[in-house]
Amino acid sequence: MIWGIIVLALIVIVLCVALYFQIKGSRDQANEQETLLKDYQRRVDEQQQLLEDYRALEKNFNNVGEGYEQALDLYDKMEENGRKLEERNAFLEKQNKDLQTANSSHEEIQRTSKEYLQQVIQQMNKEVDKLDPMVAGRMIGLVHKVQDINDLGCDTPIERNDNIVADQVAKQAVAESGIDQCQYFTFDVKVSPEASSMLQTNAKQAAHALALLLDNSKKFTTEGCVTLYVDADLQESKVTYSVEDTGLGVPVAEAEHVFEPFVKLNSYFDGQGLGLTFARSIARRLGGDVALDTTRTGKGSCFVMTLPM
Repeated sequence: MIWGIIVLALIVIVLCVALYFQIKGSRDQANEQETLLKDYQRRVDEQQQLLEDYRALEKNFNNVGEGYEQALDLYDKMEENGRKLEERNAFLEKQNKDLQTANSSHEEIQRTSKEYLQQVIQQMNKEVDKLDPMVAGRMIGLVHKVQDINDLGCDTPIERNDNIVADQVAKQAVAESGIDQCQYFTFDVKVSPEASSMLQTNAKQAAHALALLLDNSKKFTTEGCVTLYVDADLQESKVTYSVEDTGLGVPVAEAEHVFEPFVKLNSYFDGQGLGLTFARSIARRLGGDVALDTTRTGKGSCFVMTLPM
């Protein structure tokens, strides 16, 4: 009986030990499986991260590729634009050379024409001197008009080889303009005692410039009077011719504008707007000037021509 109990106890002990090792093995196996599972999950996570990194790199690579293609396209466009710009520059350079050639040719033609016309004018002056004074007066006016057009824009000084009394220029200008023959206004000449001084100038050109100022007043004065004042300043060594009228007048704002070529403040009157331009040009080429007296008040205007003595 006792041996039976002992055998039974041994059997129980063996079963307990076996059960212990079985449970322990199961736990170890579970722990190992859990470790393997964690390791597997870690590897899966790493692979997932690698896959995401790969996709990001692939995307970046695609972006880089697109940027590279865009850069190539932009470079191609820049090259095309550069080529077009070079062609345009070449065309403009050729056009500029053609214009320079044409301009040189035009200047040469203009210079030759001026020289030829000047020779014709000189010949006309010689022929005019042979004519009757009554006929010559009209011819002189035509010769002066041709001379003025030929000298437009010229700034070459005019030789001053004539020594005459200052008021003699006024007499010649009055005769050339014919202003003393007008019936619709009164004309007067006032000469100061100082105007008896001698003036070294070009008599014909000085008288013509003054005649142009008288013509201007004659054109724009329909009533009232026109007065020519002749004075001389011995200290400043200059002669002054002032043409004062009661005509339409010139606004102060237009004091310089009226001297520009082809400027007409009133289109109802005949002319090309060159008279004042020619008058100033001649006066300056004689060493003097023509200007509008902007200090004068009242109706009309006053143009002043000064010449050096």
